[in-house]
Amino acid sequence: MRKKVLIFPSGAENALEINEAIKYSIHVEVIPASGRNDYSELIYENEVRKLPFLNELNFIEDLNKLIEKDKIDLIFPTDDTASLFLAENASIINAKILSADFKTNLVCRYKKETYTLFKDEFFCPQIYLKVLEEEEYPIFSKPDVGQGSQGVQLIKSKKHHESLIDNNDLIFVEYLPGKEYTIDCFTNRYGELLFSGIRERAEVKMGISFRSREVSLTDEVKQIAEKINSKLGFHGLWFFQLKEDCNGHLKLLEVSTRTAGTMGFFRHKGVNLPLLTIYDALGMDVEIFKYGYELELFRVTKNKFKYGLEYDTVYVDYDDTLIVNGKVNIVLMSFIYQCKNNGKIVKLITKHGAKLHMSLNFYSISPSLFDEIIVLKMEDKKSDYIESHKAIFIDNWFVERREVRLAKDMPVFDVDTVESLIKN
Repeated sequence: MRKKVLIFPSGAENALEINEAIKYSIHVEVIPASGRNDYSELIYENEVRKLPFLNELNFIEDLNKLIEKDKIDLIFPTDDTASLFLAENASIINAKILSADFKTNLVCRYKKETYTLFKDEFFCPQIYLKVLEEEEYPIFSKPDVGQGSQGVQLIKSKKHHESLIDNNDLIFVEYLPGKEYTIDCFTNRYGELLFSGIRERAEVKMGISFRSREVSLTDEVKQIAEKINSKLGFHGLWFFQLKEDCNGHLKLLEVSTRTAGTMGFFRHKGVNLPLLTIYDALGMDVEIFKYGYELELFRVTKNKFKYGLEYDTVYVDYDDTLIVNGKVNIVLMSFIYQCKNNGKIVKLITKHGAKLHMSLNFYSISPSLFDEIIVLKMEDKKSDYIESHKAIFIDNWFVERREVRLAKDMPVFDVDTVESLIKN
């Protein structure tokens, strides 16, 4: 029987990585949950469950109701605040939390706690508790509670530092101008650090790595990973970030118990950290093998769309729609299979002619993919063969779309908009 894994909050950037990592596993069923109405409802196969916000009094009560109703086995928190809250209340939550223990989450959530724990280690950055002499600047200020580079400021002068020194929500650390690295890690239930993989954050925007590549895991980085692991109680995946100081020495930025948004880098080298975390939580011993080929990850922003329409039937054209420039339109094919998976009717409507089946065979497209194949004469109007109730029409040719739209008053789509109909 598949284990049901609740991803919460399901709209977080790294929640999408968790979903990609585990959704094809035959051992797992993903149940998304969120306190917000966001684009996650366009991503997951299952409907997004609604939960209150963490700070609402009825959150745990409603969470336990959801756990009982959907028979949730495991909960994957996707942000640091959720990880800390769920770990703190693990004893009264009726599902297993896929995160470190409460103490570890507490240390990782607050920079001051992190730097206090590692203050005597060679990799801990210099912390400034008072205003410096003018020549000692620049330095960094960062929120005590934060992640990535969000909220970080470069303090260039004594005056600037004086204006912030009484803000207890900030911490002041040495200036780290060099390269930045994320080290993705996995610790099993016995406390053994089984994996450390380092990737350079080659291009960072909004605290997110838009370009990542693996670099050599040095003895220094291994030593840092082992030291962090020995002082904290990790269960499953975790990560930490390092940055080079003025002399090229690596200093600690942060440690986190959650999934990193770019952990998919090592998933594509054979190390599926979210799935390994689930296996370990279920009492399974795991082995980790990383592939040796070179890999570089590029991230781009991607639009998702939510249409205010319902349809149960799709009419799709063939020439220059399903087949474009002598090649199968794989985006449209993906949409067709999505329709078939969801029980929608797909009808091929075309003026291709008598050799249609030969053409389908040439492109390895089975006629059985379509619930009906409608072959028209060149002079026929497609609208005469379309039943418009709860149907949509896809065709590359504006003239055909216009004719159907005017005759049937139904939604029509060009090939460039088909991607917006794909849920995930």
